Amino acid sequence: MASLNFNSGKNFIIPTENDMTYRGLGGDDIYIISKAIPSNTKIQIIDTEGSNVIQLIDGITISTSLFTKNATRLTLSNGSEITINGADKFTYETSGNSTTGDIGSQWTYSQFVKGMGITSGPPASGSENGTANFVINDTFTVPEESEETPDDYTIVNIDVSSDTTINATNVPEDFRYEVGTDGISKEGAFAVTIDGFDKSNDKLTLVLIGGTSNLTTQQFDSIENIDVTSDGISGTQIYFAPDSSKDSATLILPNIEERIVDTWTVTTYTVEIIADINLV
Repeated sequence: MASLNFNSGKNFIIPTENDMTYRGLGGDDIYIISKAIPSNTKIQIIDTEGSNVIQLIDGITISTSLFTKNATRLTLSNGSEITINGADKFTYETSGNSTTGDIGSQWTYSQFVKGMGITSGPPASGSENGTANFVINDTFTVPEESEETPDDYTIVNIDVSSDTTINATNVPEDFRYEVGTDGISKEGAFAVTIDGFDKSNDKLTLVLIGGTSNLTTQQFDSIENIDVTSDGISGTQIYFAPDSSKDSATLILPNIEERIVDTWTVTTYTVEIIADINLV
């Protein structure tokens, strides 16, 4: 694929050439995606410098869309494909057209992805498809983020004497697991699996026995010999500190996956780490 490089000024770029990579380089550039793009054209956009805008004019139809955490491919109704690398660095303007002076609505990448039908936003891993045959117009909206959590949980006090699988039900549940401030499980050195944990409705509460204050997940993960891992195969696994016999407990949430960079940070489900004196 050939490349077309622009200068460091503010460029208004209308991609139309087949098998072409458009690079705005320096400057704040606007890429206008319009009906001027011929059928079955393959276009790539790369621009890592400046504050750049992808402008989607009113009335174009995106037949399919594919999103990753930092790239997108938009296929227009005429079969043209526009691939945007570093998509999370762009601003997206719907129903705007700089050539006619029309001002649209501007969105971040996350907002644009949500408006295109992936209500959870860009996937942390892999790819997801947006709504098919999506028409860009001035009614483009982004779903409001809900911070609602269930008002009432059914409390499930975990109390085991061997490796155990606990099956979640279809009602909101608060799974409470006791652990010492030293990171050693108070439930014994057993593997406890909470199968069917619903990240939208359920809650995990780690009860700090003898604690004087609540902790964040990052603070908890910083306790010596505590390890938290998360992946698409095993889900989220909390490895507690070993006891005096060098045995340690594990708490497992299958199918609950979140990217952990340095310490345990929860964004898609609810976890509280509460000192027992603060427990309601």
